[in-house]
Amino acid sequence: MHDIVVIGASAGGVEALNEIVGHISPDVNAAIFVVIHVSPDSTGLLPNILNRRSHLPAIQARDGLSIRRGTIYVAPPDRHLIFEDGEMRVVLGPKHNRHRPAIDLLFRTAARNFGERVVGVILTGFLADGSSGLLAIKNAGGITVVQDPDDAQVASMPRSALLQVQPDYCVPAREIGDLISRLVEMEGGPMVAAHKGNGGLSKAEKKNTQTSFTCPDCHGTIWEVNENGEVRFECRVGHAYSPEAMREAADDDVERSLWIALRALEETAALDQRLADLSAHRKRESAHSFYREKAHERKRHAIVLRDFLMGSKVRQTEVEGDEGKEELERVS
Repeated sequence: MHDIVVIGASAGGVEALNEIVGHISPDVNAAIFVVIHVSPDSTGLLPNILNRRSHLPAIQARDGLSIRRGTIYVAPPDRHLIFEDGEMRVVLGPKHNRHRPAIDLLFRTAARNFGERVVGVILTGFLADGSSGLLAIKNAGGITVVQDPDDAQVASMPRSALLQVQPDYCVPAREIGDLISRLVEMEGGPMVAAHKGNGGLSKAEKKNTQTSFTCPDCHGTIWEVNENGEVRFECRVGHAYSPEAMREAADDDVERSLWIALRALEETAALDQRLADLSAHRKRESAHSFYREKAHERKRHAIVLRDFLMGSKVRQTEVEGDEGKEELERVS
């Protein structure tokens, strides 16, 4: 029997979840756990919203709460919902893929604790949180379900899961509720045995390799972790990233560094211009010429960098006129 169902969603997830819970049998013999990306200061009203459609009671998960079949547990805002030693835990903890709660963390700990008993479901959302955890479920012998990207409000998460996991089912949200009800009653056998995954490490095997990367959140050392056929990046304190999330974080870090560089260039250009003005006032021609040249050089670099960050191209047509100014012609 598959009596642990884990569902992850992001943007558009509330609507998809409402569609799904309305079709889950009231007699379903499983506990259902939901992580949806919400703002840390959210009011946590998702259980109330689901209870309007669901035949099962939906409640907010609490640390140490007993797991009861026939109940939907929703991760509270800004807290991870995980499993430890077969028990439900709701903890603060470091962010995973820059999210708290994180889908990957719920899925990964479900696979580790319950193995073949797990049904994992990925719904609509941006980026790729959940794909790595869904792979862990697949490789642990569980059943994997992905919302059809054409049916999703935001297709990024389902598409990423399809690319990484080769899930057992890819169906519209309106069919997932009935599918969950059927899968829960499915006994282990040839079909479950075929779900041993996409190849990779055995369930018990875990390998950590230190990398030259640094954590985007705390700038600590990053290890590449290979566990149960799933690859992720983790730092010493526990921030974790799927490969896709690590790349997104690196892109963000590059952009942030470029904006810092632009600010520094414009500030030093302004300082050099001020020093040039002071030198002219004091009739120090050599210093005036030096600082003016430095100011123009930094302004030129700043303009090019700003246009790069704004997504436009520039062409320099005249470097210096009588007043030492530059003219830049913008071209599309």
